[in-house]
Amino acid sequence: MRRFIRTSMAGALVSLLVPGLVAAQGGVSKRDSQGPVAVTVTLIEVPATGGPVKVKVSLDTHSVALDGVKFEEAVVLGGPAGTAIAPTAVEQATGGGHHRQAVLAFPPLPAGAREVRIAVKNVGGVGERSFRWELPIGR
Repeated sequence: MRRFIRTSMAGALVSLLVPGLVAAQGGVSKRDSQGPVAVTVTLIEVPATGGPVKVKVSLDTHSVALDGVKFEEAVVLGGPAGTAIAPTAVEQATGGGHHRQAVLAFPPLPAGAREVRIAVKNVGGVGERSFRWELPIGR
């Protein structure tokens, strides 16, 4: 009987904790569902001083073809004074048709940066989608 109670309590505790963990981890992903294409940007490498910024961009739709989207042109990092910084690399580009994704690397943020801003331009008839994270993450 004691074993059953301990097991039940442990299971209840895990079920309470796991959603909290998922929510905490989900804080680095942002989604925009404007127009026919849903865009999700995930900050996969939290910028450290001097380190690159890496994001995974996922495009999902059931109504338009996404093969013509060039990640290196559609996704930019917001720089100082409103400048747009192109990615230094596009890695792990996968998918086709209605579902595509890629990891993009950008240069390091300037010292003292307080946020990461990613813009996705001209995808699915939406001129620009903006994604922003305050630094440090979780603040």
